[in-house]
Amino acid sequence: MKALIVYFSKFGNTRRIAQAMAETIKQAGDTRVVSIEQLTAADLEGVDLVVLGSPTHGFTVPEAVRSALAALPAGILAGKSVAAFDTTVRPWPLRLFRAAPKLLRQLSQLGGQPVARPQTFFVRTSSTQGTGERDLLLAGQIDRAQEWAGQILKQMRV
Repeated sequence: MKALIVYFSKFGNTRRIAQAMAETIKQAGDTRVVSIEQLTAADLEGVDLVVLGSPTHGFTVPEAVRSALAALPAGILAGKSVAAFDTTVRPWPLRLFRAAPKLLRQLSQLGGQPVARPQTFFVRTSSTQGTGERDLLLAGQIDRAQEWAGQILKQMRV
């Protein structure tokens, strides 16, 4: 099995979730992690599983992610298993405004076949402004990411 985990991360937390998932998924085969800013259509060739992760920004998917997905050829994920996750602050009562369900819908529109329900990983709020790496993940989120990756593999019967 070949897997590709694609992420967009402003503070590094979504990247850390993607890397944690890769640690589990690589036990079933070749697994790569790539930033969505560097994703090309060629990266998706020969891949069996695509997992996409993004933070929820402004109640939705960040523009950088929407643009990157819109630039991919129609049907590029045909025959591929797909899953999606997001990172967001907790508690966040408005489930409809999380990015992961929207990401999964976009992956499906590109031909992907969902193998797991969208998943949310939680970060704490930060009063610091600007960009740059900050560890905002709540305790236990890395373990949850690895467990979810294992569930995806079970769904794929790998």
